[in-house]
Amino acid sequence: MHYLRLFLAWLFSIVVCAPLMASDVDYDAVIDELKASLIAEPAKSSEVIAYLKDNSQHLSSEQRARVLTLESNKEMYNGAYEHAFNLLIQAEQLSHSPEIQNSIYLYQATALIAMKKYQGALDAMAKNLDRIEQIDDVTIKMTSYLRLANLYLDLEVYDEVKRYASLAYGLSRETSPKEQCYAQMFLAAGELKLSHYHEAKQLFADTRTFCSEHNIPLIVAMADKGKGTSHLRLGELQQAENLFLSAHSEYKAFKFQLEINDVSSLLAETYLMKQELERAKQYAQQVIDIEDDPSVIGAKKRAFKVMADALALEGAYQQAYRYLDKYLQLREAVIDETKAKAYAYQMAKFENAEKAREIKMLNQDRALYTAQQKVVELERYNESMALMIAIGCSICLVIFGASMFVQKRKYKRISQRDPLTGVLNRGTGQDFAENLFVDVLAHRSVFSVVMFDLDHFKEINDTYGHSAGDWALRRVVDAVSPSLKGRDLFVRMGGEEFAIFLPYADEQAALKLAKQCRAAIEAIQTRPHYSDLSITASFGVCTSVEEDLSLDPLMKRVDMAMYQAKRNGRNCVVMYRSNMTAMPQQANNAVNA
Repeated sequence: MHYLRLFLAWLFSIVVCAPLMASDVDYDAVIDELKASLIAEPAKSSEVIAYLKDNSQHLSSEQRARVLTLESNKEMYNGAYEHAFNLLIQAEQLSHSPEIQNSIYLYQATALIAMKKYQGALDAMAKNLDRIEQIDDVTIKMTSYLRLANLYLDLEVYDEVKRYASLAYGLSRETSPKEQCYAQMFLAAGELKLSHYHEAKQLFADTRTFCSEHNIPLIVAMADKGKGTSHLRLGELQQAENLFLSAHSEYKAFKFQLEINDVSSLLAETYLMKQELERAKQYAQQVIDIEDDPSVIGAKKRAFKVMADALALEGAYQQAYRYLDKYLQLREAVIDETKAKAYAYQMAKFENAEKAREIKMLNQDRALYTAQQKVVELERYNESMALMIAIGCSICLVIFGASMFVQKRKYKRISQRDPLTGVLNRGTGQDFAENLFVDVLAHRSVFSVVMFDLDHFKEINDTYGHSAGDWALRRVVDAVSPSLKGRDLFVRMGGEEFAIFLPYADEQAALKLAKQCRAAIEAIQTRPHYSDLSITASFGVCTSVEEDLSLDPLMKRVDMAMYQAKRNGRNCVVMYRSNMTAMPQQANNAVNA
């Protein structure tokens, strides 16, 4: 009987006291421990997540939102971006805290970028920026700036990476070591992506020292990888190898497979440059064997290139060509992805945390320069590979010849275009137009020409500079092009003068198109670049008659019509009439002034 009473007392204590014991647990401290373990002890984080899930009934909705947000971080480390995004959606529904929602929106943007949904990512960033403006907490602002820097790094907008990282660094310096560590890493990454390798190398070294002193091993691994990449680009291969091996080992402790894959591809490239072909092929094959996924496309592209180069050096040209083909496919996919990011960034407008502002559109000249550099790089690679294959066997000689034929056609197409605006140049445009005119004559149809000249263009150059004139010419082409059909020819005749050749278009159709183009040019928005600038053009229109046997008579008549539009006060459309006369040269010069 005594033992029975003891057993009942023990059972009562378990039933009554268990909830009291659970209520004594500081779950906020446990969640903070989870946050720290994700950075310093990744193996421990799984145990903490499991414990918090088992005790979810004791957590508030805000605490559950924090747990889901941190769990999504772990899933992103493992490359499970869609699952991570779904966890963040659940967290968003649970939380009403501005601080937690701020984190949720930024992590959502990270996951969406990884899933190539760039417009959705920018929308999530816009939501977050609206919230940062309402928050006075310096810590929240620091973390927000850091995450924005990370997102812009994924979007390949590297000047914005440096800007937000600098803001975070200024707030965190000597006050918050962890945030300062992240800020230094992003500043170094920005310099690396901008090809400032000496500066990046020093910044990564400083980052590693600082983050190691404050026990932030994940950023130490990232710093090793970044510094190794700087050494690699500078040709310092032994230092690069040592740092990549160190980063590879450090990432394995975190089971950070995405970064492990990227470091493996960098090691493959390093060993190729060191002429250690077997090791290069070993690391490249590890990456190639990974299941295809958008998150590993960059690493696989690098691995295929290494494998193609290594096999070519060994004389296995047919195998090298197969790997080269895969590399070129992935390279095209990367270029398409870059274009998608640029388009999403151009389309998105949102407000900054510190002041309301509009994001400027991406610099088209920079994009064009980048594209040209990629074409040059591809051209050089194709030429070197073709030469090596030609030495190997006669079949490869045919491939070499074919590639050179393609390049010749490419250069021919480039020579036919105006380098500033991208439309046909005068010589090519008139040749094409003459051919079209002959075809129209053979079918006994009509041919129309629209010619226009920008008004007061010299004043634009004199007042705002030649860069403003170039900008205006490109914007005019952008405004006019959507109105044209596939068979129409758009030609820059020289300076600020353009012509549109319209086969099988009668007088009314040509006049209608000219009016549309005039309105489109007048509607060009010049703000915020040149607030006081307005762009207009004077149009002349002319249609062929039976007596016309070449384009020359049409060009003379349309020229008369255009200068009649100048005389009529500019910014108008004039159809050629037989009573018009050519403008004297002196008056012509006065009108153009």
